[in-house]
Amino acid sequence: MRQKSFSIGPEDSPWEPADYNITWTDGKEYGRFRRVLRRDDHGLTIIARFVAPEGKAWKIVGRAPELGEEVYLLKGAYYDTQGRIVAPEGSFMFNAPGALHGGISTDMTALIHWCSGKPDDIVSTELIDFVALAEPTS
Repeated sequence: MRQKSFSIGPEDSPWEPADYNITWTDGKEYGRFRRVLRRDDHGLTIIARFVAPEGKAWKIVGRAPELGEEVYLLKGAYYDTQGRIVAPEGSFMFNAPGALHGGISTDMTALIHWCSGKPDDIVSTELIDFVALAEPTS
């Protein structure tokens, strides 16, 4: 079987909102937005953008699918509950099969590849009051 290369342009894949997104008092939608880059026998690859209102953050916990997932932080960071950066911009993470994982984010963009082609199971999503102690470096 011959493999083909392909590319996806900025307008070729729409941004899809998550079902847990909210409309805030400022009239804007906050939550997770994703673009599917590739879905085939070799996995599912997306770009996900997480945005929260000022003074808030998303605390999301998931369980990695059967073959695990790879995550690369393109912009922003994951924080711990004290507001300290635990995974800065440019970090690569591999969440092993079945691993419970998560983080807190205020404004983050990540490239995610689910090796099995199935997204992780979302265990919980919560919009929390939050102030970061240190802003991620660009």
